[in-house]
Amino acid sequence: MGVIKKFTLIVDPDKIFGKVRGLVLLQLDPTSIDEAVSKLNSMKEVRETYMTTGAHSLVLKVETRDPDELGQLVSKKLSEVKWITGYSSLVITKTAKEEYGATVDSYMMVQFKCEFCHTPIVGKPYVEYIDGGRYYFNSERCAKAYKHMKVHKGEEVSEKPEMHKFP
Repeated sequence: MGVIKKFTLIVDPDKIFGKVRGLVLLQLDPTSIDEAVSKLNSMKEVRETYMTTGAHSLVLKVETRDPDELGQLVSKKLSEVKWITGYSSLVITKTAKEEYGATVDSYMMVQFKCEFCHTPIVGKPYVEYIDGGRYYFNSERCAKAYKHMKVHKGEEVSEKPEMHKFP
């Protein structure tokens, strides 16, 4: 869609009694990262997933009810993910600073990417309203291909009857 991904309230996790947060650093079979990410993201305890470089392929931010549940997550649930070759876990004892989203400074430009082909949009984007959202494309052709792809993935596509060009 656009630059803003989500508008939400954020609860201070340090104020909630009965929650343990941690980081889990994972080493993965490099040929199966997408499958592992899909499996890990389906776990309710996984709050954030980061693909990284270096000794670990992924870093997970997790949240559980207590230290025992965190231990069960690491020793049992993660061991069921066959692509994990090693891990380390850390318990977050206190959050010193936590910022959300990306920093956009005054000297930076925001560049949109086509929702279908994921290439940068140069010039004015082609805009479509689909399922209540505003989507940006390189061309009408990309918009049609995107809608076709959604329909064939089993998703119903509803759109406003008119198509808009960016002014």
